[in-house]
Amino acid sequence: MQHPSESLIRGLAKLLQDLGQASEDLTELRQELLRETGAWAVGVWRVRGASLEQVLFAAAKGFDPLVAREFEAATRDVPLDRTQLGIVNAVVHQRPARALAMDQAGELRQSAGWLERFGAKCSLSCPLRDSESRIVGVIAVSWRELVNESDEAYLQLLTLADAISRN
Repeated sequence: MQHPSESLIRGLAKLLQDLGQASEDLTELRQELLRETGAWAVGVWRVRGASLEQVLFAAAKGFDPLVAREFEAATRDVPLDRTQLGIVNAVVHQRPARALAMDQAGELRQSAGWLERFGAKCSLSCPLRDSESRIVGVIAVSWRELVNESDEAYLQLLTLADAISRN
């Protein structure tokens, strides 16, 4: 398994710390994040009080632009009581949350609905921690194909989340 690039780790850690980045830096960061995770779509949110604030969203080439805009708008600010979304579930339960498009009635049914609209099979949301182990954000990746706990892409995202948390 390859390790995430230092530039990606530093860039995402900087975003979570609210240090801001120029838009051209975000464009490069989005592309690097898509490439390193093999994502169909990927997002990063930071915890702000009782909600999650979106700091980055990117979709792969071929992703429906209307669905991307709707998702981006719907998840700009997400209350932490919406635990049927993987991003919230991961933060509230302090563990990775895997959603499946086929699980429309399950615990993560709101994520399952978005996955269906994305044309994706699954997603993984991983909490991000600060140096004192407090959850400060979440990273979520959706994949077009079904990804299991033993797959390279799944393990790579866990490694990336851990690396961001250590920065």
